[in-house]
Parts: sequence; C-alpha cells; structure tokens
Amino acid sequence: MRSAALIRLLYPVASAVARQLARPSGWFGRTVMTRFLNRGNRDLVEATLEGIAFPPGCALLDVGFGGGVLLELAHHRGVRVLAGVDPSEASVAWMQQRRARLPGSELRLEIGVVEALPFPDGTFDVVASTNTVYFWPDLTRAFSELHRVLRPGGLLSVGFSGPGKLRSFGGITRHGFHHHEPGELIEAAAAAGFASIGVIDLHGRVTEGDHVLRATRVDARSELPQRR
Repeated sequence: MRSAALIRLLYPVASAVARQLARPSGWFGRTVMTRFLNRGNRDLVEATLEGIAFPPGCALLDVGFGGGVLLELAHHRGVRVLAGVDPSEASVAWMQQRRARLPGSELRLEIGVVEALPFPDGTFDVVASTNTVYFWPDLTRAFSELHRVLRPGGLLSVGFSGPGKLRSFGGITRHGFHHHEPGELIEAAAAAGFASIGVIDLHGRVTEGDHVLRATRVDARSELPQRR
C-alpha cells in the first residue's frame, strides 16, 4: 500500500474506504479504486513476481487481481495464459475493458472468492496474490484451494503487509482487515500440503514491512515412500 498519506486523509470515511479496498464496487470502485490499487500495489506486485522463472506455456492465476497490474506485469514477462478471479464485479468489468493491454494472451476473468476458486484441479503453474490475504476469512480453506488449482511442482507467491505496517495506516485497516504474522501464513500453507515454504522480508522505500510468501505444490509422486 503505497499511498499512505492519501489513506490517512481518508480516515473520516475509514469504514467505507476499507470496504472499497476489500471489494471495489460501483462507479467509484470501477473508475477510482482500480487505478488506486494499481498504483499503490505496484511495488509489492513487482516483488511478488520477482525471480519467478516462468516455464514455457506458463499458466498464471492472480487471486484478487483488483486493478490488474499483476496480470499486466506477468504479460510483460512473457506469460500468455492468464486468469484472474476477484469478488468485485467492478474489478472484473475494469479488466474486461483493458484486454487490449494484453495482446496475444488467453485471458479468463471470473467473479469469485479464494475459498471456492472456479477452476479445475491442477490448472496453473503459478498462482499469485497481492494485498488480499487480509480479506480471507478462512485461511485453511483459502490455502487448500490455492494448493488444489496448482499443478504439481507449481509455485504460490503471496505478497502482503505485516501487522505493524497495517497498524500504521490507522483506522482504515481496523475495519474488516485480518492482520497476519508471517508465521500464521506459513502454518496455513503447510497444513494445505505445500512444501518449500519461505517468507521474503522486504525493505524497500515503499515495501518496508511487507513480505512475500513462496511455496510449492509437491508432485504427488514425490510424496510416496521411496523403494530401496
């Protein structure tokens, strides 16, 4: 969340702003919040994608795509099979209008929530999400679904702000935000069956206090006992 000063100016309407951050709606959500999310989230989105080796023919899902900046940045990195799911009709409508910014891509956009992703098992090589975990009411179900839609060997990358940074935004992040320590997300990912779980702590000018969780869906065959 980059525009901290702007967020503080909006304290008097904190509850309404928090609802728009969680689920942009109406004209304001479609025309204002989507742009705000793209600008404010960009640095953390860049970190969420940084260092990922996208395989040939990579299929990527962005969970809670908001203004769509992660989809656009993945496209710039050569990913052509793209999907996004978001609970906001305004975000989906906004991104539908911006399809031309992703030339040559196969783009699927869905209205939905992380606890019930509208995709078959093993669909994606990479699943990413940025600044959305605060709005997941059930971490167990969320990580189980993220694990389900990844192919064996697929990568999960989740960018988020820690509780300390969220508290610095004052009243807005006290409305409907779930504050999670990195350890909580590690535990939820492990319980869902992820392996090679780690958290990258960020220390950029904008991203200080942010983190990126990375985890891999283990190939089912590798989970079987090895014969000797």
